[in-house]
Amino acid sequence: MLKQFMREVSDLLGEERVISDPSDLEAYVRDYWPYLVIKEAKGARLEPRPKVVLLPETEDEVVEIVRSAEREKTVLIPYAGGTGVLGGTLGPDQDFVVIDLGRMNWIRWFDEEAGIVDVGPGTLLIELEKWLNDRGKSLRHYPQSLPEAAIGGLVATRSSGQYSTGYGSIENFVKGLNIVIPSIGLLRIPPAPRRSLLYPLKELFIGSEGTLGIITRVYLEAVDLQERSQKISWICDDFIKSLKVAKIIVRKRVSPELFRLFDNFETQITFGDEGSLSIGMIEGEKELVKSKYDTISRIVKLNGCKLVEDKKADVWLEERFDVIKKVKDLFKVGLAFETIEVSATWGRIIDVYKHTIESLLRLKEIEYAGAHSGHFYGSGAALYFTIVFDVEKLDGVYDKIWDVVMRTTNKYGGSIGHHHGVGIQRWKWIGLEYGNNGIKLMSAIKKALDPNGVVRDLMPFKTSRCKK
Repeated sequence: MLKQFMREVSDLLGEERVISDPSDLEAYVRDYWPYLVIKEAKGARLEPRPKVVLLPETEDEVVEIVRSAEREKTVLIPYAGGTGVLGGTLGPDQDFVVIDLGRMNWIRWFDEEAGIVDVGPGTLLIELEKWLNDRGKSLRHYPQSLPEAAIGGLVATRSSGQYSTGYGSIENFVKGLNIVIPSIGLLRIPPAPRRSLLYPLKELFIGSEGTLGIITRVYLEAVDLQERSQKISWICDDFIKSLKVAKIIVRKRVSPELFRLFDNFETQITFGDEGSLSIGMIEGEKELVKSKYDTISRIVKLNGCKLVEDKKADVWLEERFDVIKKVKDLFKVGLAFETIEVSATWGRIIDVYKHTIESLLRLKEIEYAGAHSGHFYGSGAALYFTIVFDVEKLDGVYDKIWDVVMRTTNKYGGSIGHHHGVGIQRWKWIGLEYGNNGIKLMSAIKKALDPNGVVRDLMPFKTSRCKK
């Protein structure tokens, strides 16, 4: 079956767009899942590996590839950027094929007056942002993966960025999309400001992580570049007070567009300061920016915190995308780290934070644990835990760390995932939140749209992950 599939796609794409050289396949063995990054750094040979990688350039080619895979019972793993952190690009131990969407990288206006762009799934976010900036626009979606992330991957994982408090997350920008579904073919959902037409089909595929089909086109709404931006920073005694101040600022609808606060541990290791630091970037018209700055300043002072110089924000803004450097620096001293994001409502977020940190620090393999928050809503916020551990104890502690964060978050009323998606790793705990009936519903949707398991399975593949 795989041989026949290979003949068909070679005829369709030509041999130059069917990659089979082992050295070229190496890049598709993992994404940025820390578990495998660490394993690879320690010398492990990562498994499994795709048989080939396909490089389509058009929607029609993706349609034909999926049809052939359906006929020949071939497993396809969609790949767009590969910047996920939970193993979502991994394939099964059986033969599989990666479909890399990187050549589907067009950018063009769909409706310039509305600020809606027609974008290919392989388009790099940083290239789209440059294109928009040259035209006085911005997507204002700045995930930590900005330098390498592709649009298809961001949509498929329901990404969130550093300006989400002011502008929203990827689902707020997606006004329409096209997707190739194994049992149906090409589904076109044209862009619209909003629609009410029975099932919200667009939302079904945002965050589906390649389990229901392959995204082939995205319509995104950009915003105007703002006239002015103003940094603001302040320090509170502890993270609990920082969260309480953040709640007041958000509920009064004066929050900075970029808004981030660090607990005492992360403030110390990132900035060398005592207390809990908050930083913000306010954007808008000059008068609006000044008004918000003055209001935030007043709230900060009334709640016993103090404004600090803006260079605190500069430190983070300059280093925010350089994750690899941090990984290498820790690795040199025998340490590694994992980050896990969750969310909770205002009435539950303090308990989720306190009990999760306490439970993590009870693990003897843990060196440090801290948290920050960078995505705020009227009803609550995200928490982003950073856990530092002995790299030699990876296998013994990795799932323990995840189990503590997932179960403690669930126990105290939070959601076990905010913006990294599920991938291979988080699936183990998804039943905590959705229960058996939620799993049944997702399985039924998967079976209806992909009965032969052509695209990435809903339940993570039981892969060997790596070999010594």
